[in-house]
Amino acid sequence: MLFTDTDSLYYYVETADIEKELFEHKELFDNSDPNYPKKYKDYANQLVIGKFKCETHGTAIIEFIGLKAKMYSYVYQRVADPLSDLKEKQRAKGIVRAAAKQLNHQQFADQLKAPIENYLFNRRIGSERHKIYTYSVSSFTILLFT
Repeated sequence: MLFTDTDSLYYYVETADIEKELFEHKELFDNSDPNYPKKYKDYANQLVIGKFKCETHGTAIIEFIGLKAKMYSYVYQRVADPLSDLKEKQRAKGIVRAAAKQLNHQQFADQLKAPIENYLFNRRIGSERHKIYTYSVSSFTILLFT
């Protein structure tokens, strides 16, 4: 198990064809997502409570980096189309959303190898006593506590 969250389980599985193996146990999964491969699409468990759903829409995760609770990044690609572009997803709870959007998977990898303090700058609009101001905020975003 890579990690678990309130409503998520991430497992590391070694297999030649994960989609095929998951489809063999389709009674446990909601495979109704529009982005799921057509040959494995099944609407029998659509919106059924307690059924597992693939967060990457039927694609395999190639690399996962978990730095701490609710702070992870992964790279995924469609198994059926190995020539398609790699896609990334990051989660960085506790960091301002606008600043977290600047993070990429490589930064997570670098932080795992050599932890350093990071500062991301974020501009925002705020008001005080009915006057509008723009602020430049330096967000402390250390990704890994050593």
